[in-house]
Amino acid sequence: MLICGKQLLQQNKNMPQEELRKNPLWRAEDLGKPIPNTKHAASMCLPRWQDVVGYETKDPATMEKLTLGYPRFFYHPLVQQAFEKFKTDADEAVQIYATAKAARRCREYLLHHNPYARIELRDNLISFPDDCADDAKEYWQHAGEGISSRCAEALLNEEPAPDASKAWNKIIDRVAAFTGAVPEDVYLFSSGMSAINAAFLATLEIHPGCPTVQYAFPYGDTLKLQNKMGHKRALFYARGDAADFQSLETKLTSTQAGGLFCEFPTNPLLACVDLPKLRALADQHHFPLIIDETLGACINQNTLPVSDVTAVSLTKFFSGTSDVLGGALILNSKAPFAAAFREQLQSIYEPDAFHAADVIQLEKDSRDFRERVEQINTSSLAVCEYLKNHTAVETVYYPAFTDREMYDRFRRPEGGYGGLFSFVLKEAEKHTEAVYDALEITKGPNLGTSFSLCCPFTLLAHYDELEWAESAGASRWLIRISVGTEQVDELIARLERALPNP
Repeated sequence: MLICGKQLLQQNKNMPQEELRKNPLWRAEDLGKPIPNTKHAASMCLPRWQDVVGYETKDPATMEKLTLGYPRFFYHPLVQQAFEKFKTDADEAVQIYATAKAARRCREYLLHHNPYARIELRDNLISFPDDCADDAKEYWQHAGEGISSRCAEALLNEEPAPDASKAWNKIIDRVAAFTGAVPEDVYLFSSGMSAINAAFLATLEIHPGCPTVQYAFPYGDTLKLQNKMGHKRALFYARGDAADFQSLETKLTSTQAGGLFCEFPTNPLLACVDLPKLRALADQHHFPLIIDETLGACINQNTLPVSDVTAVSLTKFFSGTSDVLGGALILNSKAPFAAAFREQLQSIYEPDAFHAADVIQLEKDSRDFRERVEQINTSSLAVCEYLKNHTAVETVYYPAFTDREMYDRFRRPEGGYGGLFSFVLKEAEKHTEAVYDALEITKGPNLGTSFSLCCPFTLLAHYDELEWAESAGASRWLIRISVGTEQVDELIARLERALPNP
């Protein structure tokens, strides 16, 4: 019997995510609670501004409350247990990667930073001294290739991987149908970051020794990946505006770019760069264009025709649960570098890196994807229009208001403006902390969930570089909200209770 999207949405009413729609985690006593309340939750609650500061400064009073967090930043308890189980020496530190190739890449990274350290490989386990732990954690975070909590659970219980072939094919077909690609051009990864990392590794081979370009202020780890693991530091054009385009154009007359990475729209400023001009520039100077369109949620826009490769974090809107990670690369088979990327992915791409239990979970989560996103699109636009007209709000960053003409050039006929927005208050330094603390919205990292989710993005992602972030246009007082499937009137009421009255 076929089940339609509306029936799936109704079935999901009994899931932990529904509890967060009704009773969000936003109070001081919610600090550290998993988001959602599941074994494999991918986020944790940071309910107050001071909790975010405490997390960033590793304040003991904050950290003792945290049992898990976003998996690339925080080792899941099951992952930590797996590390301990497979250690062979009490004095060693270890990590376990999804594949032996990924572990070797981590070893190369550690040896680059610690050339005299004793770093050993045992299949997909890497052993290193304690003083290499920070570098190892850095690789785990930026490459996104570590084992998932479900993989760790299987290792701990000595359970064989289930058969995920049907779920795998359904996800491939679903992504292909939403993006207009053919299934053969869709590659699935264990996280959005591992997908971007694979694209990055390919560019290093296509144009060895050349710097990549990061165009417009991005999600931070994409830039850090290029700077920390590339042949050279990335050429960074923070604003992605006409002046930056001219500067890039001039630079390319004397420098070969390995590839250009951009987001459409960007996170957290929701800017839409001039993709047609970037495509023309890429063709003129012979480099690939890699577009992260996670915020477009696959169904809202169509950037594939102007890209060589499109990246999507399936952790976000595609799943909607904050309970599983996943990612995808989609090749544009008509693009200049399609053949080159396909050739490189033959050696880089390892389907087994995506644990079968995660694949099965992601397929289940994404069955109501279109219906969720359509509802979220409608609610987000209404909420943003409310905020845009509120006397306490200085700026709302949302594609319907931010570079709308460019966004509309790639918006599908049935597509909306997405479920993520950011805003900055008037007299932000005076009011923001109190407003954030009072917001009756679940607070923590991640986005695209079926329940609304909020964080002070710049503070959370760039705490040690706030002045640099602000120079790129991202206010330290910026609040980012990912809209869920709650009733729009309820969301507006929650905002109304938190915002200063005139």
